[in-house]
Amino acid sequence: MKLKKIWIILIVAITIRLFLSLVTFHPDIQAFALAGYLIKQGNILNLYDLLSALPEGHQILKSYPTYIFNYPPLIYLWHGLFYSSINIFSNQNFLEMFLFNVPEALKNPVVFIHLFTLKLPLMVFDLGTGFLLFKFFEDKTKAVIALVLWLFNPVTLHATYMMGQFDIIPVFFTILSILLLKNKLTFKTGLLAALSLGLGAAFKIYPLFFVVPLISLFKSWKIRSLIAFSALLPYILSILPFINSSGFRSNALVASQTTKSFYSQIAVSGGESILLFLSALAFFYFLFLHNTISPSRVWRYFFITLLLFFIFTHTHPQWFLWLTPFLIIELVESKFKNVYAGILALMSFIGLLFFFDPSLTIGLFAPLWRDLYSSKSLWELLNISIDFNFARSFLHSIFVGAGLFYLYIYFPRSEEEK
Repeated sequence: MKLKKIWIILIVAITIRLFLSLVTFHPDIQAFALAGYLIKQGNILNLYDLLSALPEGHQILKSYPTYIFNYPPLIYLWHGLFYSSINIFSNQNFLEMFLFNVPEALKNPVVFIHLFTLKLPLMVFDLGTGFLLFKFFEDKTKAVIALVLWLFNPVTLHATYMMGQFDIIPVFFTILSILLLKNKLTFKTGLLAALSLGLGAAFKIYPLFFVVPLISLFKSWKIRSLIAFSALLPYILSILPFINSSGFRSNALVASQTTKSFYSQIAVSGGESILLFLSALAFFYFLFLHNTISPSRVWRYFFITLLLFFIFTHTHPQWFLWLTPFLIIELVESKFKNVYAGILALMSFIGLLFFFDPSLTIGLFAPLWRDLYSSKSLWELLNISIDFNFARSFLHSIFVGAGLFYLYIYFPRSEEEK
């Protein structure tokens, strides 16, 4: 494909991103805006404890629960860093209106610029991930296909530019780690890949799942230990200043979403169960460490690890973004041989969106039509009675079928046996 056509594709993709950033709103973005607002006032190390220390009836407590900050500190510091830039486009009155009176804020045309400014920094990591996927493939045709699939996949557009979620940041660092390993495996590249995973984990902890697949590339346990420590180091350093905060320990360090993977279990007695995700993860970790695989294929181990997580976990919609670049790599590497499994996985994600809060679907467009902010669900509007729990279970089961197929295709085997 000619360079001119690639630029046209890129311009179209960026235009779509800019438009969606302007006209969509999800309530989750308010928590990040609130963190930026408070950090700008000097509340940094006390951020996680601040809300619980406020007097009853305080303006913030009327709009937010005391446990609203449930992510690692780095993402809140990130928003604090960029919050000053928002002041260029929004006055203080509007900023507080956005935080504490969204229905009124949605009437103000400034809301479009405000939403745009909050989401814009994420584009660096989004386009960066597209570039990394492009560089992953030596064949230029495959590289362009991977780039196009990334630029126009609905998961990135929904999670990043419509919801304003930051999952794209750890996704970027995860893909960077496999690219660092792809061409040449040395202690240095392993160390850099580990640090990249650690930086991703400092925003969202899931990249630490990939530490075992990473160290499996090395035979020396000394090197494995050093690389594993290097992966943990950025995460540890990022949370260390907050470790004395009881709010951080209870709401972020051991947040409820970090233990969701353990819900799926088989009881073996009245008080003891087998945790399915942990058991499956341990089994595959042993396989990773036992087998020999080339660095260019380590993405498969990362892919398997994520599949296990999604198979056994009730996930948030934006988490599907973690899996998306691996599905793209798989599609391109297999020359679309397994495209039906990929489509099935994607359709299960899209379907699930309609069985959560309407703010994930029609409510996203509240900046264009304010009544959508408190809209009923699509099913209520259509006067259709439906069991949300069964629907989610049905769609999750479909994904599990696709996931098990991928596990079969990429089941760890030593390359020495092939």
